[in-house]
Order: sequence, then structure tokens, then C-alpha cells
Amino acid sequence: MEARLAAWRAKKRKEAMVCRIKEVLSWQRSPTGSTVDDKDDLESIISEDSIDFSTPPRDSTFFTWTMCCLYFLLWATLYIIAIETEFGAAYFVISALIFIYFNTRSGPKRKGEVSAYSVFNPNCQSIDGTLKPEQFEQEIRFGATSVH
Repeated sequence: MEARLAAWRAKKRKEAMVCRIKEVLSWQRSPTGSTVDDKDDLESIISEDSIDFSTPPRDSTFFTWTMCCLYFLLWATLYIIAIETEFGAAYFVISALIFIYFNTRSGPKRKGEVSAYSVFNPNCQSIDGTLKPEQFEQEIRFGATSVH
């Protein structure tokens, strides 16, 4: 059990270090710093359901807006330099792909969050805006205003 506890603590320290590195390199700063406490109880180690993967709420402070503006000015300056060196289109496409990569979530699903695929949700619950066969059939038979 001690080896398992030590491995779990090492894993949490590594996750905290990766989180700190992402905070330093990211323009989206979290308002609270994450620290790892060595005095974790054994129940939370054994059950992974108790881990909360939700992100802290973002604050829109002056510092955050200033950093966003500075990053944009840096990007615009480099874009102008790329245009002058006839590398502007490639720079724009590469920066768009980087923007898309860093703004998509690849982490685990948050607690209570429903999946876009209804087969993975409890009772096959679908999200709002999903076109279900029953709704489609009702619209065909009675018109689009029959669905509310």
C-alpha cells in the first residue's frame, strides 16, 4: 500500500508540475495556483471518482487582458515580418493550427458533463440541439412548428 501511495503522490506531483508549466506558457492564467499536499487520505487515492477535473473559473483582470494584448501584438509583429519575407500565408496557417490545438480540450470529461454522443450518457440522454429521429419524423408529418 505504501508503494501505491508513493506512486500516486509522484503522479500528482508530475501533474502539478505540468499544470504549472502550462500556466507559465499559456496566456490563460488560472486565478489559483495548484499545489500538491503530501497528506492525502487513502480513500481519495483508492477511488479515482473523488478527483475533480473541473477547471477553475477564469478571471478577467487587468493583467489577463494586458497579457492577451501583448501576445496579440507579438503575433502581429511576427506576422508583419513573415509577410515581408514572403512567408505570411504559411505563418498564418501554422499559427491558426496552433491556436486550434491549444483551444481544444483533450483532457478527461468533467463531473456531471454530458457527452455529445448520447450512447455514452445515462439513459441515452441527448444534448440540446441534437436532431433525433423522433423529432425529424414529427417535423415531416406535422411541420417544423410542431416541435418545441
